[in-house]
Amino acid sequence: MKSLIFGYGQTGKSFEKYLTNKNIVFDIYDDDVNKLPEAHQGKHISPAFNSLENYKDIYISPGIKLQNYLTREQITNLNLKSDLDIFFLEHNSFKIGITGTNGKSTLVHFLEQALNHSSSAIALGNIGNPVLENLNHQKKYSVIEASSYQLEKMESNLFDLAIITNIEQDHIKFHGTFKRYKEAKLRICRDKIKTILCDGHDYETIAKKIAKDLEPNSNYDDLKLSSLPHRLEEFAGRFIDDSKSTNSSSLKHAISKLDFSGTLIICGDPDKECLDEIIIKGPKRVYIFGKHRKDLLKIMKHENIKDFATLDEALKDLKSSNDSSKILFSPGNPSGKDFQNFSERGQYFKNKVLKYFGE
Repeated sequence: MKSLIFGYGQTGKSFEKYLTNKNIVFDIYDDDVNKLPEAHQGKHISPAFNSLENYKDIYISPGIKLQNYLTREQITNLNLKSDLDIFFLEHNSFKIGITGTNGKSTLVHFLEQALNHSSSAIALGNIGNPVLENLNHQKKYSVIEASSYQLEKMESNLFDLAIITNIEQDHIKFHGTFKRYKEAKLRICRDKIKTILCDGHDYETIAKKIAKDLEPNSNYDDLKLSSLPHRLEEFAGRFIDDSKSTNSSSLKHAISKLDFSGTLIICGDPDKECLDEIIIKGPKRVYIFGKHRKDLLKIMKHENIKDFATLDEALKDLKSSNDSSKILFSPGNPSGKDFQNFSERGQYFKNKVLKYFGE
């Protein structure tokens, strides 16, 4: 009996490698047939999805919202498997789960470094390193960034340590309500495992403290940890790349932490938070660019907003203004139609800045 990979993004592709190595026969489904490997493009499942019950197991990608395809009753009759569930059962490392609306990638990045100072660790999950592609790693610790999408689909919680950075409004379009989003995040907690609720945003200090608790014989006082790329990263004198900012709370945190009063540049698709307005306080002006600028103009509230079709136009306008104040690129939204991901748009921003303003 065949299995099915539902969704062919990064996790779907890791499912494909996993099942191939296990000699498990499978089909792949994705709404975008053109994304599928050629061998699977002719196996498009009917819109009614009546055939799903004929599959032995369904390997479900995090971003798939099954309620868009099936009734609750139909969903309960399926044998769903998530990447986390497989990793829990097939790897014997000490598994640290980290989730939150903001800061989780930064904390994963810092904690991996701190634990590698005293022991051995690897950063996995939503940070961009799929868990299923690391089933053979030999590190003592697996530091796993877990999104609300992943936690919602997780059948059994087998983390050894759970960490929550914060929970603020996000992904409302996907989960339906803030309550459901919060419930998905809190699935990282379970009885009999320690759960850490972060106090504040000093994730470097928090990471060192957690590492010290896990490896008490090591000293972390003089340990220097590298920062995550595209997270409040200063370059070219007065520019700040905060492309990792993908929601409004992350944007507001950046403004607050920097006590920012210069020019703010934003872009991206605001659809996921379902907000009626975002009030910007601090920056003296706001530049909006990209394919979603009309949607952003409807909800961004600031006394001095200018919009541009492209980043080039925005940077040319900045250069002609002869303003020497700092410029913060903190999009506050997912990339949407503008870029593939935050990493691509962060590098794009840096390249354009160097083109117009030099080193």
